[in-house]
Amino acid sequence: MKTMPRKKNVRLVFLSCLCMFSVLSCGLESSHYVDSPTLAGTTPGYSSADRALQFFSFKTAFDTSSGSFSYLGTEVYYKIYNNVSAMESRQTQINSKAESSRRDSLVNYGYKTLNLAGAAAPVPLIGADGVYVYIRLSDYNTSNSQDYKAVVCTSGSPMTRYDGSTTVIGIPRRSVNSNYGFDFGRNSSNPIPISSDADYYSSSATSAGTYYVDAYAVTVGEDTADGSKSYSGAIHLGSISISTSDIF
Repeated sequence: MKTMPRKKNVRLVFLSCLCMFSVLSCGLESSHYVDSPTLAGTTPGYSSADRALQFFSFKTAFDTSSGSFSYLGTEVYYKIYNNVSAMESRQTQINSKAESSRRDSLVNYGYKTLNLAGAAAPVPLIGADGVYVYIRLSDYNTSNSQDYKAVVCTSGSPMTRYDGSTTVIGIPRRSVNSNYGFDFGRNSSNPIPISSDADYYSSSATSAGTYYVDAYAVTVGEDTADGSKSYSGAIHLGSISISTSDIF
């Protein structure tokens, strides 16, 4: 009885493994690289005494659609806190992650996507690429000027306030209810956050009448062949404070 030479045995094993790898590879979900948004201007700080500076701003990534991959836009994730230490601790935990895995951390820590007034809010929030975004969550001194009203808008250049030349995307609303705004305690449409709200983290050690909103931005793309989503790294937009004693 003849035996097959060792060399042929090795070759057959190699070819078998190669075929198996090719078959398995066909079943793997592909992912695409998605550019992150970039910060624009000064990152807001919750401790700033200048209420006019309490807004978020960034620039969306450029459209990288190619083949079956389609650029969708940019989502903004936020979380409301009633305690600075708790917010900063969570920021440290999220920012210590690799940028590419921060979006998963945001979801795991209960950050929600920013909503807009009305039932037809776009998904993602900002569809345009390569534009500057300005987000003010709560009104400030609107009895004297509309420059600092709550709004989500875009422009071809950085913004520090709202003006009539910008493209208005909508009025910011909380994820828990598209009728709920961020002017906490102003009226029934702007209720004080309660512990059962999914977008709110409460602590026994609180700052009376003051709430803090932490935010991140993430670019979203989709493989139109199978509907799978790709996400960029999450950039930290900063955090703002909203006081129930603010002048509306």
